[in-house]
Amino acid sequence: MLGTIRVIFAFLGSISPALAGRLAARLFCRPRHHRRPDRERALIARGTPVPLPNGLSATGWGAGPVVLLVHGWEGRGAQLGAFVDPLVAAGYRVIAFDGPAHGDSTGTTVTGPEFARALETARDAIGPLAAVIAHSFGAFVSLLAASRGLQADRIVVIGAPSSVPEVLREFQELIALPARAMPHMVRALEQRGGAPIESFDVATFVGRIDAPLLIVHDTDDAEVPYVNGTRLSELFGAPLLTTSGLGHRRILFAPDVVAAVTEFVTAADPQNSERRCEAPQGGAITTGRSLASQSNPALERS
Repeated sequence: MLGTIRVIFAFLGSISPALAGRLAARLFCRPRHHRRPDRERALIARGTPVPLPNGLSATGWGAGPVVLLVHGWEGRGAQLGAFVDPLVAAGYRVIAFDGPAHGDSTGTTVTGPEFARALETARDAIGPLAAVIAHSFGAFVSLLAASRGLQADRIVVIGAPSSVPEVLREFQELIALPARAMPHMVRALEQRGGAPIESFDVATFVGRIDAPLLIVHDTDDAEVPYVNGTRLSELFGAPLLTTSGLGHRRILFAPDVVAAVTEFVTAADPQNSERRCEAPQGGAITTGRSLASQSNPALERS
């Protein structure tokens, strides 16, 4: 499928860069839907639907201060389900949110700004947020929403990209979009997003976020390279929890990652949760902690 897409864009871009750019923008905003695995179905079955407007879907567990789980591109809120039971046991209400055009929410396309507005809509419906735990694209969008007024006492970003312009360059390479079609793609995205594409770099809005932040990233993340984690840590002056051997998705299920994130969310003083600890299977300590792989490799594909 990808090979066919590359051939189409290479050819179309050579004869009509404007059309190729507009079509590439549409493709960039259209997430694919993947079958929900049985473990997510079982988790949702023991939760409670959370009423949200605008066709948004969410499920909740427990009672207490709210922790919002935010998935990545083409993901689902229940992908972060490993955090549910520890946080419920700690006295929190955990809500897994499906963004627009994802999971059980309605829609077929979505942009970062639209996803950020959906987070604000969810927050208005469910009340104050004790924490946001977000993965990948959802982590970037959560930071974007926070810079635009979304209030959360603490934010955890896992495998987060730090720059949409860089993601666009990677997408251009992935689909073999000719360079002369790229300005047309960017223009289409800017028109829909209502802002210059350069403004979707964390460096442009880092000063508008003051919530305590924990950054988690794996050195072997092939989808969002580790340099994004180190850059976010430097920009925010925030702790970076480094893992190795978990990749982009298994990191969400690693027991030591879940424990560290839970500790950060529940600590009376989040700064105290950055204490040094030994990785259970070795590994170098960086900013905060480093953890080795302990989870099931099959989860990397879900």
